Amino acid sequence: MKKLRIAVDGKQYDVEVEILEDDENNVLPSYYNQTAPVNVAPRAAAPAAAAAAAAPRAKKTPTKAAGENELTSPINGVVLEIPTKAGQTVAEGEVVIVLEAMKMKTNISSPKAGEIASINVSLGDRVEAGQSLVTFK
Repeated sequence: MKKLRIAVDGKQYDVEVEILEDDENNVLPSYYNQTAPVNVAPRAAAPAAAAAAAAPRAKKTPTKAAGENELTSPINGVVLEIPTKAGQTVAEGEVVIVLEAMKMKTNISSPKAGEIASINVSLGDRVEAGQSLVTFK
């Protein structure tokens, strides 16, 4: 075992590393013998990756700006259940939409009591965080 000290984002960690194989000459490179912390700067994104991240997504569902009478999605996910319908009166805390994200169901509850004017999503829709799910009267 070899004891090393590394620094990640300015925080130092003491670690033990088991060296399974040396290089061909059975001599470890000099950087294995350093005692000072090694700061690793984050790598810049490759130009292709940056261009892909900046490119618009295909088939994005248009979203409306959230108003005080709208319930927006807190997470990205897929609409799994819609236990309410337009015109229904709901109580504060009542589940109005169920989303699935990473194989987990997330109940989206009404933030207030009131009547639902419209449901802005359908079963199976992919939604993004901040997207309007329900509009209240």
